[in-house]
Amino acid sequence: MASVPPPHPDRLEPGSPPETAPPPAEPSVPGPPEFEPAEPDYDEPDRGPEELPPGGD
Repeated sequence: MASVPPPHPDRLEPGSPPETAPPPAEPSVPGPPEFEPAEPDYDEPDRGPEELPPGGD
């Protein structure tokens, strides 16, 4: 008796996830420091504008 192939070999059975399913979306995690955007080089990042020496005006 010849084996009869399924009527739709390309169709997936209901409930069967496709084998080429993309991986689950991973939560966005910060990359390593070398990949972070370069920050401006401040001599004193803790110094606020009110602490700057006069002479701007």
